[in-house]
Amino acid sequence: MSSRSIGGPIGSITSTEIPTCQPEDTPATVLDRLVGRTWESADTIYVLEEGKLVGRLDITALLQSTDDVPLSQLMETPSAQLQPGTDREHAIFLAIKEDRDEIPVVDSDKRLIGAVTSQAIIDTMHRAHFEDILLRAGVQKTGRQILDEPSARVRIAVRSRAPWLLFGLVAGLLLSVISSQFEATMQETIALAFFPPVIAYIADSVGTQSEAIAIRAFAIADVDYGSYIQQELLVGIILGTMIGILGGVGATVIAASSQIGFVVGLSLFVSSTVATVLASLIPIGFILLDVDPALGSGPLATALQDAFSIAIYFLFALTLL
Repeated sequence: MSSRSIGGPIGSITSTEIPTCQPEDTPATVLDRLVGRTWESADTIYVLEEGKLVGRLDITALLQSTDDVPLSQLMETPSAQLQPGTDREHAIFLAIKEDRDEIPVVDSDKRLIGAVTSQAIIDTMHRAHFEDILLRAGVQKTGRQILDEPSARVRIAVRSRAPWLLFGLVAGLLLSVISSQFEATMQETIALAFFPPVIAYIADSVGTQSEAIAIRAFAIADVDYGSYIQQELLVGIILGTMIGILGGVGATVIAASSQIGFVVGLSLFVSSTVATVLASLIPIGFILLDVDPALGSGPLATALQDAFSIAIYFLFALTLL
C-alpha cells in the first residue's frame, strides 16, 4: 500500500504502510512479500477481498503456521475497526476494550485505509494524558500547542496560565466575603473554625474525581447527559452519606459537641452530593458551548465547590446552632 494523506481526527496517526494479502494466499507467499520492504508496522497482516477488510492475522500466528495453508483458514474476523472521522481518544478506548495493540481504519465501504498502530496508541495516550493535566490545572490553549507549554516563552506562558489563576484569586476573595458574614456565629462557637478546611477539601476531592470521570466518559463515548447526571446524583448521595456519618462522628469527638458534629456531618453530606453533580454539569456546559471540557473545568469546579461547601457549612451552623 502507498502512503496517502488521511483526513479526520485520527488521520495523522493512521499508518498506511502496512502488510496486506488475499484470502487464498499462503503464509510462505506473505512472508516473501514482507522481505525487502519498509513497513510502518508489520505486527498484523490484513486480509483483503476486493480491497475490503475481511480478516486479520497476527505475525506470530503466521510464523507458526504451515507454509501451504491458505490464510482464509488462519485469519480471524476483525472485532475492532475505526472510521477516518473517529476521535483519537476513542481509538485508545477501543484498543483497551478489545485488547488490541493495533486497530484497522476502514471507510464506509469497509475498504482498508490503514491502521492505528501500537506506537501511535501509546503516543496518543501520553499526549492526551499530558494535555488533560495541563487543562485541568487551568493552563489555557494559546496560538501554540498546549503540549509546547513547558518550553514556551515567558509572555506566552504567562498568558496561558494567568486567566484561571486570576479567577481563582477572585473566587478566594469571594470565599473570604462569605466567611466574614458569619463572624458573629464563629465568635459564639469557636469550634466551628476547626472544620471549614475539611469541608472544602472533601468537596474538592469528590468533585475532582467526578470531573475526571465525566470528562473521560464524554470524550470516548456517546453519553446521555440526563441519565449520567441521575447516576452521579445517586453516587453523590451514597458517598455523601458515608463521608457525612464518619465526618460527623469525628467532629463530635474533636469539638466535644454533638451539635457541631451534626452540622459538620450534614454539611459534608450536602457538599459532597452537590460537588459530585456540579463537577459533572460543568464539563457538559463546556461541551454545549463547543469548548473543550477539560479547559478550565478544574479551576472553575474548584472555585464553585469551595464557595458552595463553605456557604453550606456556615448556613447550617447559623440555622442549627
